[in-house]
Amino acid sequence: MKKLINSVVLASTILFVSCGNDVLEPYTPGSLTEEVALTTSDDVNRLLNFSYNQLTNRTEAVFASVFTDEVGIGYANGGQGLNSEWVFFMNTAQPGPVTLWNMNYFALARLNRVIKYADEITPLNANDAARLKNMKAEALVMRAYCHLRILSYFSPNPKDDNALAGILANKIFLPQEKQNPRAKNAEFYTLIHQDLDAAIATFTANNTVFNPVYANINFARGLKARAYMFKGDYTNAEKWADEVITKSGLTLANPAQYRQMFFSDNQPSTVEVIFKFKRTNNQNSQATNLHNGWSSIAPNFAGSPFYEVGRSLHNLLNPTNISGANIATQIPDVRAGVIIAPTSVVNPNYATSSDFRNSDVLVINKHGGTFSEASTAVSTATNAFNNDLKIMRLSEMYLIKAEARAEASDFPGVVTALKFITDARGAAAPTLPTSKAEAFAQILTERRKELAFEGFRYLDLKRLGAIAGVSVNRDPADYSSSSANFPGANPSNLPINSYKWTLPIPQDELNVNPNIQQNPGY
Repeated sequence: MKKLINSVVLASTILFVSCGNDVLEPYTPGSLTEEVALTTSDDVNRLLNFSYNQLTNRTEAVFASVFTDEVGIGYANGGQGLNSEWVFFMNTAQPGPVTLWNMNYFALARLNRVIKYADEITPLNANDAARLKNMKAEALVMRAYCHLRILSYFSPNPKDDNALAGILANKIFLPQEKQNPRAKNAEFYTLIHQDLDAAIATFTANNTVFNPVYANINFARGLKARAYMFKGDYTNAEKWADEVITKSGLTLANPAQYRQMFFSDNQPSTVEVIFKFKRTNNQNSQATNLHNGWSSIAPNFAGSPFYEVGRSLHNLLNPTNISGANIATQIPDVRAGVIIAPTSVVNPNYATSSDFRNSDVLVINKHGGTFSEASTAVSTATNAFNNDLKIMRLSEMYLIKAEARAEASDFPGVVTALKFITDARGAAAPTLPTSKAEAFAQILTERRKELAFEGFRYLDLKRLGAIAGVSVNRDPADYSSSSANFPGANPSNLPINSYKWTLPIPQDELNVNPNIQQNPGY
């Protein structure tokens, strides 16, 4: 059957959609089928780039911050979150789960075509053959990345091989293949590691040059560490984290480089970032810029922040309530000044304030902010700078190593792994835990500070909350009537045993795929 490359097939939502019109633009009129449109390495490269673009989305970072305890309601909030994620409302039509499901399957539909046609196209020469192999390897890494995201959000228990994940997208699906059951976690993990192992072998054989804006050998190794971490196989998780730490050639960012990494994206190429989705100035748009997930204009007081740094997160970073203008210079831990903007208004008496929302304004500074000025690196304007989306950094590998040491009850080993990060950030050295629960709680705290507003907190609590005795931890002031006018009375923190720590299969999928099973509670 000829597959129209610009058609859209609604079958199991968007898993089986073919390529979008913008992929067709370089082709001659009439090039409507994959067999005609994908005939050269350039064609495959365009499709691969389009696949990356499908995944360049701020939803994960914003959802994870709003649904948990990273944000509070901003003084410029116009109703954002008050009837949905921030009050823990979750159903099959919510934007968070719908987007996380759809964008991964949209990308998988295209990545599977890259994998197929990279093998079928006749290369022009040896260099072209190597290029096709590298693009296939990139697509395999990204296919593993998509499957791991689907499993982590939609499986009730990522550690259980028999728990259900999502639909296994290991091929190009035909339009008539509309009824597809969910595969078990074991099938997902098997495909993830097969894809990553194959990609690592190709990158190694081709001696592919590392570039963090493309899927690469370090990202493949890091994804194996992350996947084993989700599975609870800490022996292999630590093994692959060590592979990245020792073989990547990357170093943890020092304080100056850390600010560069999150404000202006101009840190040295050998510093910290393993993989990121690249954004260009001509992509600047309020609907897609990372910083606009929390503020309407820019990450400063005047930039209309509708979400701000949650008070409990602020208190971890600035426990003595130093003024916003002095945080970056008076608090040694660079993460405080990167997360809390210098234009923030810090009210030491916030807990008893009659107007908490307007007297305690803690602006999120992390993506495109500034060291001490009011003017930020990013803005929301045509052809203005906007931040890349960091997907994996070297610090995550040390955090995975710390978890492995905690699981082994090697508490000095936990301290050693975490100290690499705290030393690099200028923070106080970690204390020695005395139990597994204490160790995992300490790791969760460090992950909360290190990975804030990068899309980790929801899954971190899902994975480790019960083990560490930790759940959503919002300050009571964030729930007060002086913070926002909440519908149906003020909310309370979500318990860690709630079914909402697993996302629902979206309603659009249920409508077209009667064989798919919904998660408990929905």
